[in-house]
Amino acid sequence: MVDMPIARRLSAIAVVAMVVAVAARAGGAGAAQQGAAPAAVATPVFHFHHVHLNSVDPEKAIDFYAAHFNATRDRFAGKVPAVRAQGKWLLVDKVKAPPPWPVLSALYHIGWGAPDMQAAYKRLVESGVRFETPLTDIAQVLEAPAGRAFFAYVDGPDHALIEVNGAMSDTFQHVHFLSADPVSTGQWYLKHFGATSTNPNPSREARTHNGLQIYPFMGADLDGIRFYWYPQAFGQGSYPDAWKGRSTFASSRGRVLDHIAFSVEGLDRALAQLEADGVTVLQRPKPAMNGLFRSAFVAAPDGVELEIVEAGK
Repeated sequence: MVDMPIARRLSAIAVVAMVVAVAARAGGAGAAQQGAAPAAVATPVFHFHHVHLNSVDPEKAIDFYAAHFNATRDRFAGKVPAVRAQGKWLLVDKVKAPPPWPVLSALYHIGWGAPDMQAAYKRLVESGVRFETPLTDIAQVLEAPAGRAFFAYVDGPDHALIEVNGAMSDTFQHVHFLSADPVSTGQWYLKHFGATSTNPNPSREARTHNGLQIYPFMGADLDGIRFYWYPQAFGQGSYPDAWKGRSTFASSRGRVLDHIAFSVEGLDRALAQLEADGVTVLQRPKPAMNGLFRSAFVAAPDGVELEIVEAGK
């Protein structure tokens, strides 16, 4: 069953109020002198903030995203060149050596939508964009009419994997993960960050398509960005050479897709709440990106390191 932290906390508040009322009746004037019950602490509200990438040539990478997708070149906090897409950021760090890119971490790829997928694919091909996976129809998998469910994987800057798939709009749309337990992992994000499920009753049945395990599957939405989780076995089957000899995820840190970040008002308070709910804090709040913001890191399932940014940037 999916946890509903808001409902649970409201229930807890009601219990506290009842206890206070009983105590007041029992203690009479003495209880009244203790003052009113403390106000309830607001539940932290998280938003999607950014994807953090590594590149040997950040300027070239930024130009690529701005040229080929619904995104613009901008300056994060008015200072650092970055990509802005519908209010979300792609931040790009410069690294000396090409960052590792084979899909070994749980952070699989990022994606944009395309209202006319065939036209979008044609445009990208004609502009010289390389593809890891060409235009592909997965209508059978989604039980949709043929020709209504196309996707393709762009081989992006530094071999970052970028999906383009049929959608209502051409916006920055999703982050795709792999997971040892997709359903439980998705529910972890629902519980701790207020994401909403896009498949409320996910099956845990293992199913395959064309020899690759694609179920169990979990989907969620946070702040207009979709999150998808495929089984770890999908990654192992898709990239057998890269996975040869290993059975666990690599860390994404230092790889071309380094991490994602959420933002929240009151970082310290939100972090304390997460920790009280059993989330492991990997890095306490400190200045990041030369002091442009404060952030912390917490441990998410499958070895994912999730950054939490103090809202305002």
